[in-house]
Amino acid sequence: MKKRFSSHELFELRNAIPIRWLIRDELQIPSKISEGVFRFLCPVCHEFQTATHPATNLARCFKCENNFNTIDLVIADKGLGFIESVMFLKQILGMSPNRNGDTAQAVRTLAAGIEFSMPGLR
Repeated sequence: MKKRFSSHELFELRNAIPIRWLIRDELQIPSKISEGVFRFLCPVCHEFQTATHPATNLARCFKCENNFNTIDLVIADKGLGFIESVMFLKQILGMSPNRNGDTAQAVRTLAAGIEFSMPGLR
């Protein structure tokens, strides 16, 4: 199993996989729209006092004050370690676990297939 990942690989996994899609569709964390804000059940404190910010692709729980990027979210939700979480996200992108190249093409393919149909969402 690969023990080191390039900074480019990690950047792509953290920033190009839409966090709302990851929460709602892939991890299937309970989520809802409340007052026009996408909220999800925090995997740490199990409260809905959360929000996501699409421009930064980050999520935050205001109750337990945890911030999440895509890798952090997989770690918290699935209870995996860092390496296993990165491998999980790479599998979502359809990448071979032994591939050493960048993830840009896989990310573009994923992003092209994702549409958020949540009108009025902040």
